[in-house]
Amino acid sequence: MPRLLISLLLVFFLAGSYTLLAKVPSDTSGSTTEEVSPAKARKEASLLMEGFQLQEGFEVGLFATEPLLGNPVSFCIDEQGRFYVAETYRREKGVTDNRGHKEWLRDDLSLQTVEERREMFRKHLSPEEFADYGRAEDRVVRIEDNDGDGIADDSVVYAGGFRDVVEGAGAGLLAWDGDVYYTCIPRLWKMRDTDGDGQADEKEALSDGYGVRVAFRGHDLHGLVMGPDGRIYFSLGDRGYNVMTQEGNHLFNPKTGAVFRCEPDGTDLEVFAYGLRNPQELAFDNYGNLFTCDNNSDSGDKARFVHIVEGGDTGWRMHFQYLSDRGPWNREKMWHPQNDEQPAYILPPIVNVADGPSGFVAYPGVGLSDRYKDHFFLCDFRGTPGLSGIRSFSTKSKGASFEMVDEHQFVWSVLATDVDFGYDGALYLTDWIDGWDGLEKGRIFRVTDTAHQAEAAAAETTEWIAANYAELDQDQLSMLLGHADRRVRLKAQFEFARRKDVTSLAEIFRDENSALLTRLHALWGLGQIARATGETIPEIRDGLTAQEAELRAQAAVVLGETEDGGALNGLITATSDEHPRVRMNAALALGKLRLPQALPAIIYLLIDNDDKDPFLRHAGAMAFSNSLTIEELMPLAGYNSPAVRMAALLALRRHHAPEIAELLSDTEIDIVTEAARAIHDEPILEVMSALATVKLEADTPDPLARRIINANLIVGDEESAARLMNIASNSAFNETWRTLAIDALDEWAAPDAIDAVDGDWFPNPERNADYVADL
Repeated sequence: MPRLLISLLLVFFLAGSYTLLAKVPSDTSGSTTEEVSPAKARKEASLLMEGFQLQEGFEVGLFATEPLLGNPVSFCIDEQGRFYVAETYRREKGVTDNRGHKEWLRDDLSLQTVEERREMFRKHLSPEEFADYGRAEDRVVRIEDNDGDGIADDSVVYAGGFRDVVEGAGAGLLAWDGDVYYTCIPRLWKMRDTDGDGQADEKEALSDGYGVRVAFRGHDLHGLVMGPDGRIYFSLGDRGYNVMTQEGNHLFNPKTGAVFRCEPDGTDLEVFAYGLRNPQELAFDNYGNLFTCDNNSDSGDKARFVHIVEGGDTGWRMHFQYLSDRGPWNREKMWHPQNDEQPAYILPPIVNVADGPSGFVAYPGVGLSDRYKDHFFLCDFRGTPGLSGIRSFSTKSKGASFEMVDEHQFVWSVLATDVDFGYDGALYLTDWIDGWDGLEKGRIFRVTDTAHQAEAAAAETTEWIAANYAELDQDQLSMLLGHADRRVRLKAQFEFARRKDVTSLAEIFRDENSALLTRLHALWGLGQIARATGETIPEIRDGLTAQEAELRAQAAVVLGETEDGGALNGLITATSDEHPRVRMNAALALGKLRLPQALPAIIYLLIDNDDKDPFLRHAGAMAFSNSLTIEELMPLAGYNSPAVRMAALLALRRHHAPEIAELLSDTEIDIVTEAARAIHDEPILEVMSALATVKLEADTPDPLARRIINANLIVGDEESAARLMNIASNSAFNETWRTLAIDALDEWAAPDAIDAVDGDWFPNPERNADYVADL
């Protein structure tokens, strides 16, 4: 339909619109309740749509506008087609930003728990200001199209009252199987409406302790997505975490962001990956690989498309933000794609893309042309609609990871915060409208591929997603395991797993005539059963010899999750697979099996890789770390292959092992530098003095030199003072190093608690000022 005709129809429709009171009460928005005309809001939205830049063959329409929603951060859609929108009204009314409170920064960097953050607010705010932090609320609203005309006509507060001084912003939603999951610092919530009134009457906090620090606004708990393994994955910005799991495990890192996963009831919570700055959304591709887009730090660095691998560290630490040059982040090119200057302990991004990554989703398979098979859609939020919109791109294998292909602007000139696919095959997006602070307004737009809407209807995703899978027979579930829409396939897989129907899944998995995606879902379903029951399912091992590399790669993942010792020989063979990602996943799985017979295979993988692919190096280091004690690692730290020594070093770093100091005398300068990073940055204080005594030469790499100099300030004994004075006075050294040494001597008696190398909060012990008295 021509765009002009759409606009005329909208204007005609608006003429008969009604007036409705805004559903944002004064204690939510901080503004007075006023009449909001849907006619006016829809007219504004129709004019806004005229400015959208769309790919050829696509049309945009309005689904909802204020007063049905306001300040939308994220949204999800349930099996009945109802929208749940996370609204935020606590900007600078509880959810603040330490850029606007410079006097808080040192306290903020020192915080270790959420309750310490509460007490910091109490310290710096007046009683009236402290009370104000608990007035406005974040909330979830449910929006519906009751009359089926394609325009939402009803909105109700599904869950509200998120206004405690340490709460917010509420930024992540997932609707699945009747439950709604909601991430709102400091908690992950599971909610359900049991009486059908549109409001959650069951609310359970599955875990608590996210958001230790204030950091930057928008660096929230978010990214909820259902994994193909039946677990919930979610992400946290760099506000840190201090969480006690339901099983009593302590998850603690106040310095960085992370990706977590747990069972749908919150059990078995674990850190999946870390070292992220603000990964607002997560997305799995069709083959079980996980991705995010992580934001930049406004220092010349660029946002990053990241392949998230279990145990991976992508390098960011919250305290980098407060150094003018961002410290190692920029100096050591940590945000760049793979290069020789970055640390070995990090997994580099695939590519730099976007400026304000927010909403992020993978195409589920129905509604668009074949061009968009295996594509992702990313909201690029830049504070103004003219510079913002939704990008699309795909991936193809490169080594054990990926490269980006077909990157383009899919919808542009809209300030989109989130994007998702409806079960009708359309793409939906939430619109912030303009600015950074929110206008107490909000829109949901629908983008359709006019040439493929009939195909979306023929797929019957809407009907199948709403079906009661417990009532379907085995033949129907088998058919749906091959459906074009990944979400339907997942529902069928999960029902097979709920029934513990190993026989049916194994039969489908073994059928080489079945489609690859169908067999993958059968494999994941078998993995769910094995994980839940502890049962060994030999058929899973057959995946290691499948013709398709993606099947072999995911079979290795599943075998690692089920810890099937009978898969040892197959996984050992897989570490030499022709496809690098199979090798990576096999090595990660072998680390979980903790069997000494696997050690030669891991060593061979590392030698063969020769430190070329950082993802394979990571897999080897994780295998060492998970399966070997410190005592068992030490012989590997002296191995004749530098690649094996590097992996052993990285494993020792994960153990915070003082024995890592032995590698400061390695013959390879890259290994010495990496050991220095571990000792200084973690830190491993027991051997800081060993780092301080490393001899500084004119050709010493800069990352190593800076840490040697700072280690002497940290150690603070008389010999350290003498070494600093020698560096400061030695003309063979460059001006930067000499200045760093002079600065260390200047603050010797009362060292700054903010570390000079990386900005971490690091109060130094007292030292004798007389050591530098003659300066």
